[in-house]
This record gives sequence, structure tokens and C-alpha cells, in this order.
Amino acid sequence: MKWVTLICVLLCTIATESRHLQKRDTDHHPRNIGSMYVTLGQDNFKHILLVMTSQNFQKCTLEQHWKLVQELSAVTEHCVDNEDEADCKKPMNTVFYDKVCTASDENKSYPWKADCCAKQDPEREKCFHDHRDTNIEPFKKPDAGAACKLQTENPHEAYHYYIDTIAKRHPSLYPPAVLGLGKQYSIIMHDCCAEEEKEKCFDARFVDIQKTTLYLEYHQKHTCHILKSFPPERVYYAKKLVKYGKKFPASSFDVVHKLTLESVHVSKDCCKDDVVECMTEKMEYIQHVCDNHEKISPNLKACCEKSLLERTPCMITLPNDDIPADLPKEMKEFVEAEDVCKHYAEEKDLYLAKFLFEFARRHPELSDLSCMRVAKGYEALLTKCCAEEHPADCYKAAPQLFEARIKEIQALAKQNCDAYEHHGPHAYNAELLGRYVPKMPQVSDETLLKITGKMTKFAGKCCALPENQRLSCADDKLDMLLGDMCERESQTFINDQVHHCCVDSYADRRPCFTKLGRDPSYKAPEFDVSHYKGGADVCEGTEEEQKQKRLGMLIRVLKDKPDTPPEKRMQIIGKFNEIREKCCAEENHQACFDSERPAFLLYLKNLLSH
Repeated sequence: MKWVTLICVLLCTIATESRHLQKRDTDHHPRNIGSMYVTLGQDNFKHILLVMTSQNFQKCTLEQHWKLVQELSAVTEHCVDNEDEADCKKPMNTVFYDKVCTASDENKSYPWKADCCAKQDPEREKCFHDHRDTNIEPFKKPDAGAACKLQTENPHEAYHYYIDTIAKRHPSLYPPAVLGLGKQYSIIMHDCCAEEEKEKCFDARFVDIQKTTLYLEYHQKHTCHILKSFPPERVYYAKKLVKYGKKFPASSFDVVHKLTLESVHVSKDCCKDDVVECMTEKMEYIQHVCDNHEKISPNLKACCEKSLLERTPCMITLPNDDIPADLPKEMKEFVEAEDVCKHYAEEKDLYLAKFLFEFARRHPELSDLSCMRVAKGYEALLTKCCAEEHPADCYKAAPQLFEARIKEIQALAKQNCDAYEHHGPHAYNAELLGRYVPKMPQVSDETLLKITGKMTKFAGKCCALPENQRLSCADDKLDMLLGDMCERESQTFINDQVHHCCVDSYADRRPCFTKLGRDPSYKAPEFDVSHYKGGADVCEGTEEEQKQKRLGMLIRVLKDKPDTPPEKRMQIIGKFNEIREKCCAEENHQACFDSERPAFLLYLKNLLSH
């Protein structure tokens, strides 16, 4: 059994200690609308309803949404005092969609609504969720004058506007996260509207919050991708165990293990698209963490003193705790003890989980996936050594194996950062295209530009960090990027080798893609001059847009000739730039390009034919 298969509940003897989790698993109890109102409080409850309404009906106005919220609130307030009535005993989601289905304001804009309302829960809720438009452009920076006027005259209405707008544009985002982002927008407005240079303040502050919004949405999707692609939840357990081991290195394995099990349980439920259940599970989980914060980390106390909906963002942004001064650097019990193979044979998965935790808490500078890869190498070593006559003589080499793995990982990060810093972002992007187009030539030009463009941005951000933070930054960002690509690959097949990397091993996914060579199944087309239609349009747009057009031509070259060596690629780009600079300086751009085109195509054909 592979280490990543871990155990379903990692041995009953420890799992039963997490009674809070076990109770939730076996005694599922949907939350009724009255109890949710009491738990959240009136304002938070109404705001959550506004998010749910806006996410389901993205074409309606804020006024229409708020009218429905007020009607639902009236029902809720009645149920707080009459909890024994049949309708009040229903789960909150059922009451919500019952009311939505009797409202008529949305019928004209949503012809599919009648079909959804004819279904029974949970199919009814899924139907509404499936009709959400996920391709709406993100929330853009508002006009400073109008925004500041609204913020000054009616800050509550401004907050509702932010909630409504974010929810419409991010219909899958966890509702309390939308409220948190809405509060951040309110703070930015309050601060920037007091500044003399309002627009400048907005420009600086809105970029960060937009990045946060997209990151939260991306992270949520990635979690569900891992749980769906590597079922049932064992791989995700390993990833969370590493994360908590690094974040709370002074805590014990038993405490972190139980924390991890419960976190996985919550994530699994949230990926079922039951918004209310997800929200309640998360609140219960955070409360459970706060009830036990002294066993986990003293730094959690400050977060636990905040309001219910403010605790999660506080905990997410907490830095890793310091490694205990008395924690030995060496992991002797895993590499020197005589009974290593006995433990490995008797409790393999639990033993490997303990190893993973102990390694992670000692190496916060490594990425989660790097720690998982080291553990995978340790498992392979024990499998080999424990079959030999003198196992201890064999597995004592483990420290050298760990060190070699770490150096290999760090060397790759250094190699990429050196290339980025030496060549600059545009040439680095071109180099990435040279690596990735031959691996997956079936992918569209637009997608290849998008993928390598993001990789280039990751390099720019991560390589600017201190050396001990670069690896974790790059690996974690690439993990989500490749996860998104593999999620798309599951719907639209690319090629056999890409599919293999996507489904074979989560921990080794990034190294798998790195090691891929040219796709052996790809048959390049005959050289066709019609593929190269560059003209006056390369002189138009911003400098960045012009660079994207030049990279687009490079993709075309690589698809026609996947084995084009780097020096020839640079020659082609250089030649094209000569013509571009010459023709963009001429009064008649297109006439110049038409004149230069035959000689360039002949040059290109001769270069690619040798």
C-alpha cells in the first residue's frame, strides 16, 4: 500500500479520541433557519442571506435581492419564537429555496427557475447551483467620486453593495469569505476617501484585495479538485497534516492528527455545495479549535477573541509558530531505532503519518508537496530495507536520502530563479513556452500563453522573496495552477503523458510535468506560410500586448517544429523583432510588413528545415 493511501481514519484507536468529529460524521443534523439566526446574529444572518441570494440570481438588482432577504428574515424571526412548527423544523437551505421558489420577481430573468423548483432537495439546490454563471468578470475598482459619496452618506448601503457585487461575480465563494471581503472593501473606502489622492489610494489597495479574492476562490476550487481526483480523502489528509505540522510545530502528533481529520471532514462536506452545511461545519470546527487552542498554539488566542466570522481570516494569516528550541534536528527514532521495521510492519500508515508530521515540523522552509515527496522516498527506502537481513544497516542511510532530496528540490528552485533574474520576464516566458509547447502541443495558443504567463508571474513574485521562502511559494502556486489545468484535462483530454501526470501521483505531479519530454504521439503539420500572418497589428496595443503577440508567433513555430532548439528560437524572435521595429517605425506599417514577409518566411522555412 502506498503511503499516500494512509488509512481511512488512521486507525480506530486514535480516531475515536476525536469524539466531536465522530459525532458529526454519524449523527448528521441539518441546521434549521431559527438556530442559524441565533448563532450568527441578526446582521450577519441577513448578510449571509444576501450573499446566497446574489449568488443564485446574478442578474437581479441589489434592491430586488434585499427585498427577498427581508422576506426571509421575517420568516426566520417567526421561527426563532416558534421552533416547533413544521416549517421551522426544516433545514435552512430548504426554507431558503422554498421562499425563492414562491417569489416571482426573478421568473422573467431566469426561465430555468421553474424546472429547478419542481425538484426536491438536494437536487433542487444542485440545480440552482449548476445555473450560476461563473464567467462573470471580477469586481472592478469603482469610480472614486461616486463610491466615496455613497460611503459617506450611507456606509451600510455601501457595505451591502460590496457584498452583492462580490457575490454575483464569485458565485462559488464561501459566503462568510464574501462578508470578510466586503468588510475589507469598506475599510479601503473609509481610508481612501479621506486621502487627498483618492484614485492613487484606490489603485494601490484594490489590487491586493482582488488578488485575495481570486486566491480564496482558486484555493477553494483546488481543495475540491484534490478531494475529487484522489479519493476518498487520504491524499488531502497528508497535505493538511504537513500544513498543520509546519504551522504548529510545538503541538503533538495526536492533537494535530485530530485537527487534520476534522479539517478534512469539513472540506469534504463543503465540496458537496451545501452552503449552509459548509458554513456551519466551518464555524463548529473553528469553535472546536478555539476550545482547544492551548493544546494547539498560544498564538490562536488572539484570533479566538474575535467575532465568529472574523476568526477564520485571522487564523489563515497567522505565521508559522517557531520551532521548539528543544526539538532535535535529527529524527533518530525513524533512522536509528532497531524497531523501525517492526513499527512499519504493524502500523504502516500511522507510522508514516507520524514521520510526515515530524519531518514537516522541522522543515517549514519546504513546500507541503516537498515534504510529501520526502516521505514517499522514505517509504520506498523502508520497503527495500525491511526485506533485507540487516535492515538497520540499510535504513541508516535515510538522513543522506533526505538531504539529497532537499538539495535537489532547492537546486531546481535556484535554477529557475537564476534564469528569471538573468533573462527577465519576457525571455523567461519564451523559455517556458519552449519547454511546455512540445509537451502539450494540442493545447490552444491562448491557454499556453495563460499558463506560462502565470508561471512567469509566480517566478517574479517568489524569486523576490528570501531564499528560504522561494521554494514553498513556487511549489504551492504551481500546485494550484497544475490542479486547474488537470481539472480541465479531466473534461478535455490533451494527451496520454499529460493525463498520466494528472492522475498518477498528487505529490509527484509537478516533477512529472517538469520531466516530460516532447509528446511522442504528436504529428507536426507540414510547414505552412499561412500560419504566419504577422502584420501591422503587432504595432498596436500596449507593450505587454505586443509581447503577447510575439510569444504567440513562437508558439506557432514550436507547434510546427516542436524540437526547435533554444538557439534557433532566439534567432527567429530576433529576426522578427528586427522587422517589427523597422515596420512599426514606418508610416505605413502594413505595406512594410507585406514587403518584408516573403524574405522572413523563406528565412523561417530554411531555419526550421535544418
